[in-house]
Amino acid sequence: MEIALLIFQQMLKYFFMLVMGYMLVRTKRVRGEESRVLTMVSVYLVSPCAIINAFQIAYTRETIQGLLLAFAAAIAIHVVYLGLIGLLGRLWKFSAIERASVMYSNAGNMIIPVVLSVLGPEWVLYSSAFISVQITLQWTHARGMISHEKGVDLKKLFTNVNIISILVGLALFLLGVRLPAVMTDTLKTVGGLMAPLGMFVMGMLMAGNSLKKSFSNLQIYKIALLRLCLCPLLMLGLIRLTEAYKLLPDAATVLYISFLACTTPPSVTTTQLAVLYHEDAGYSSAINIVSTILCLATIPLMTMLYWHVVG
Repeated sequence: MEIALLIFQQMLKYFFMLVMGYMLVRTKRVRGEESRVLTMVSVYLVSPCAIINAFQIAYTRETIQGLLLAFAAAIAIHVVYLGLIGLLGRLWKFSAIERASVMYSNAGNMIIPVVLSVLGPEWVLYSSAFISVQITLQWTHARGMISHEKGVDLKKLFTNVNIISILVGLALFLLGVRLPAVMTDTLKTVGGLMAPLGMFVMGMLMAGNSLKKSFSNLQIYKIALLRLCLCPLLMLGLIRLTEAYKLLPDAATVLYISFLACTTPPSVTTTQLAVLYHEDAGYSSAINIVSTILCLATIPLMTMLYWHVVG
């Protein structure tokens, strides 16, 4: 219950940040398209700093076991998601944008700051497992769906700044290399901007979209329901069925981080890919906006359900 309350308070902070970004555009202090600059700063600077800093913890047997559990959970849930999206995509004739919106969450932007605020810096490491698995699939599976191109662009995958950051951070962690305090403090400070920038950008995008049109589209609510409720429930069912939360002393908390990643709204990368390959980026953005508003309520509720089931 205490964690759920902390999550709720964190969601309220995100809501206020969202409103700040929205008002910046509505009061004509900035233009909506200028959100692209903040997005680039977040993707190419803030996120890498947060990821590398997450690996700056002591190398112990417990952390290695927890990291392996987090990777196993991330792989398992994405395999389940692939099957789900394949089934629903054919059954309900989802577009590529809709399928990607259901499968891929905004964990990269939201999970690290939430874990940092609610659980503490020593737990951020485990969020990298889910993020790295998702990024790999986004630049292979999601890119293929949206671009309608076959094959994998390995160059784009291994030159992705977040993948590089994970590899660098993991190497430093495994080698036991600790960066000087002034560097880790800088990484921590810059990485702490991830959530505010993400919410400002979303608010700016909201101001540039027709909210009435977005919130009156029933199809968007179907996508949001699947992304925010069904996907986390599948993850929770998998955890409960396998009793994986009993594998390690801290397994319940490690798996909660993966579960939390499943509760976030659709990934902004889906919209970026839609822009890149001339798909319906406006529709993708609308799905993201509606889901982001709804997740302010669903994430705390899913947190309460997780700890009720896992204990």
